[in-house]
Amino acid sequence: MVLILLGLCIGLSNGFHMLGESKVTLSNQLEHKKLLKVRCDNDEGEKIVKIGEEYEFTFGDNFFQTTRYSCKMDQGPNFKHHQEFVAYDATWSKALEATCKWIAREDGIYFSQDGSPPLRRYEWDGPHLLKN
Repeated sequence: MVLILLGLCIGLSNGFHMLGESKVTLSNQLEHKKLLKVRCDNDEGEKIVKIGEEYEFTFGDNFFQTTRYSCKMDQGPNFKHHQEFVAYDATWSKALEATCKWIAREDGIYFSQDGSPPLRRYEWDGPHLLKN
């Protein structure tokens, strides 16, 4: 009985999709045909996103609501402008299927959650966190 409960707890903490499916989207709205290089800690590796395109991944939050993903965006000549940030944290939303959209623009990185209007959250090469 103890082994069954232990196995269930481990399985739930590793993200069975029992609590819904959340999504992170990273969008390239840069100018002058700039490419956006994206790397998140979701084990999918580095992605190159062209202007007007998006990269997204979906996942299930773990049972303990501790799911968290960080990403890094690079852009500009030789990808010299960059920023690292937390792209998703389960504590940000009460929804079982949260949607976090990050938009790369010339003046910074914008964030929209669950369809809200995008607000600038980060500067390129600037402080890691403008607002919490």
